[in-house]
Amino acid sequence: MVGGIVIAERNGKLHYRRAPQREVKNSWSPKQLLHRQRFSKVNEFCNLFKKSLIPQIWNYEAVIMSGYALFLKTNMPAFAPDGSIGDVKKIFLSTGKLPFPPDVLAKRSTDDPNTIEVIWTLEPHIKGERHSDELMVISAAKDHYSEITGTNIKRAGLNGTFVLPPLPLAATHIYLLFASKDRRDYSPSVCFIL
Repeated sequence: MVGGIVIAERNGKLHYRRAPQREVKNSWSPKQLLHRQRFSKVNEFCNLFKKSLIPQIWNYEAVIMSGYALFLKTNMPAFAPDGSIGDVKKIFLSTGKLPFPPDVLAKRSTDDPNTIEVIWTLEPHIKGERHSDELMVISAAKDHYSEITGTNIKRAGLNGTFVLPPLPLAATHIYLLFASKDRRDYSPSVCFIL
């Protein structure tokens, strides 16, 4: 910051903007305070993933803003006004250009609750190397999330079973996504309640 101007570099270009004028904290309205609380909670959520593969996935897709900012912006709608997660199905742990099959079904196996059965139909427009995309999983329970884990199930297989990651215990929902063989391309994640 120089004087009242903030200078920032993004994607090799310098950007100049006027520094925001700070209001006195006591002048914030209840709605502004609630928004600040919500933003703080969303930021805490995004920080849970800083040491995982997730930032790398979002950095691949970010053009205008940083991957972190894109991750935060994309996940804001999942949070209620008080900052709690309002809808886990609105959380996206990955993004990307790879398609996610529209008719995936995922459920716990009747034989073993830690085994998940998945099935989907063939997509006629998917060709070539996309057939070797691998199904990946993140399991979740409350505020705890597993690392992204490969299932060894390929897109062309159309179905399979995998064991949930060991942590968190008693997962209540999972996020599924596809990753390319070279792990440079990903699909948006989709949440399934278990």
